[in-house]
Amino acid sequence: MLIALFTILFLGGTPTALIGEISIVQDSVKLVMPKNDARKAVQGVLKKMEKVTKAQNKQVSKSSKQLANALADHEFDAVEIDRMWSEYHQARGNFQMELIDLRFELKEHISREEWAEIFSDS
Repeated sequence: MLIALFTILFLGGTPTALIGEISIVQDSVKLVMPKNDARKAVQGVLKKMEKVTKAQNKQVSKSSKQLANALADHEFDAVEIDRMWSEYHQARGNFQMELIDLRFELKEHISREEWAEIFSDS
């Protein structure tokens, strides 16, 4: 149990909630934007976001299992644990940068008014 707690604590869980948010945005885009090339482009970017997020979810799950197995082994190698952490943080950073890039790509196809309506809290 302690191993699971440390794994969740340090890895921070997975970005599964982001998949739900992307779905909500996809629905909002259909309601707000007229059927045109800009809407198609936005839907394409959102699909990329979804694909990248699902891949990240798989990677985090894999990393969590590897770390849990290593921590469960009382003779684990600290160098190996450091390597796992390094790979995890590199993958997480790459994921975050890719999502930031995709967000800027979204902004290229959505007007300020549409953006406000799509991403409103109400």
